[in-house]
Amino acid sequence: MKLKAVLAIFLSGSFFSFAQLPVLKPDVEYDGYKGPVKKMTEVLYEAFGTQEKPEKTLKLESSQVKYERSGKKIDIKYFTGEEELIFRIRHKRDGIGNIILDQAIDPLDSVIGRTYYSFNPANQLIEIVTYDQEMQLENRLHIRYNAEGVVTERSYNDRHNDVRRREVYKYNDDGTVAVTTIYDRTKTKVQEVFYEYDEYQEVVTQTTFDYYDAEDPVVTVQMFSYKYDDFKNWIQKTEFAVEKGEIYPVLIIERIYEYYN
Repeated sequence: MKLKAVLAIFLSGSFFSFAQLPVLKPDVEYDGYKGPVKKMTEVLYEAFGTQEKPEKTLKLESSQVKYERSGKKIDIKYFTGEEELIFRIRHKRDGIGNIILDQAIDPLDSVIGRTYYSFNPANQLIEIVTYDQEMQLENRLHIRYNAEGVVTERSYNDRHNDVRRREVYKYNDDGTVAVTTIYDRTKTKVQEVFYEYDEYQEVVTQTTFDYYDAEDPVVTVQMFSYKYDDFKNWIQKTEFAVEKGEIYPVLIIERIYEYYN
């Protein structure tokens, strides 16, 4: 994956979950991992084969995140499929430990991107602003909560802070997202995404309705399967595409965990 594409994924704020950000919650828990994680390495592969027997082919990229024993995040690194470093993330925190700035640092130790995080008085993450290497604004994300502290919507704004995309969330009783409804800058509903989960609250089916053609919405179905370790962290995730009644693998993600004793 090219550098700008990898940076776009990171700088979009896509690593943030839907849940409320609790005060002083360890980073490792906020990132969704269970147990005393020391290091997690994630590797992405293209996949082929059948639903019953998916197989890995081309190694696309990998990443590595490290944590202190307390659960505090130390650093993140991103690599090409050939294990060459693309960039690493350097954190800056506020007085109570929230990350308020992430800097993307290339192998020559130059800053190639910055992401700033803002919190309200309740210590809820409310804004993520990203800049490229030249400090040109790339993305501005606003997050809203309900009275219970649950995220109700996120809006992605342009350079003029006008909403270009808005996501509204409805939840299941167990706190997982049931439906994401997406609106464009004209406040027109353009997509709905429905989710089904396994017993560990990981998405196993994602069904997307595209309403760009109101008379004939396009339906896309993705399926996912998982393997878990003893801490109930998934160690392999396989993504399947569903087309014309056929199900075939397109991506395999492996995670390798190192735990503190």
